[in-house]
Parts: sequence; structure tokens; C-alpha cells
Amino acid sequence: MPFAVVLIYIGEVGYPGSKMWKNGSWAPNTPHGVLFYLMKWLGVVVTVVGVLKVTQLHLRIAAKWRSLRGVPPARTLDTE
Repeated sequence: MPFAVVLIYIGEVGYPGSKMWKNGSWAPNTPHGVLFYLMKWLGVVVTVVGVLKVTQLHLRIAAKWRSLRGVPPARTLDTE
């Protein structure tokens, strides 16, 4: 369950005055609503970067792309 839901709706911190959406908006339009929304997407980006670094998927995709296009592997200091 999202932290904002726990604080605002379950914990009743300033509820109902502390809603993240007001006046029927489709996007957060209060300061803490915008903050939680940005934190959500920052978390998604950090998670994606972490998964790519751990699995080294970006290197595998680049190697596969090079092999499909017929481009020789990139030279490194170890192969000179």
C-alpha cells in the first residue's frame, strides 16, 4: 500500500483537508500530492537502473544489437 495512502487516508492525517487531488483534477494538484507523485516516478527510475546494473541487461542488449547489425564488438583496453 502506498505510503501516502497510509498517512492520509488510513492514519487520517488532516483528512479530508489533506487530499492529494482537489477540484476533480486528474493529476495531483497539492504540494504533498505532487511530491508523492514525483517520488513514485523517481522510485521507478531507480528500480529500473538498479535492475539493469545487477543483470547487466543493457550490455546484453547492446551486444545482441551489434551482432544483428554485423558491427564488430567495441574495442576495450583489454583487447589492444
